[in-house]
Amino acid sequence: MVIWRLETSTLYMCNNCLSDLGPIPGKWNETPLGKCSICGEIDLRAREEMDAYHHDMSNQQWEEDQQEPEYYNPQELK
Repeated sequence: MVIWRLETSTLYMCNNCLSDLGPIPGKWNETPLGKCSICGEIDLRAREEMDAYHHDMSNQQWEEDQQEPEYYNPQELK
């Protein structure tokens, strides 16, 4: 399910509502994390992808935090 937002409006519509209500003039932009203003539908796939990305980044940060800090000898850098 794809969620669309009408240009500068606060109107969000899913594919089904946009098809059912007919063509509405204006520029529609895809808004994956939006919620349909008519039926309340959300884009589950986009939300799952965002959750997976957040989980991966959290794990990566945790792994980096668990590593021993590397100490450099200033004499070696000369």
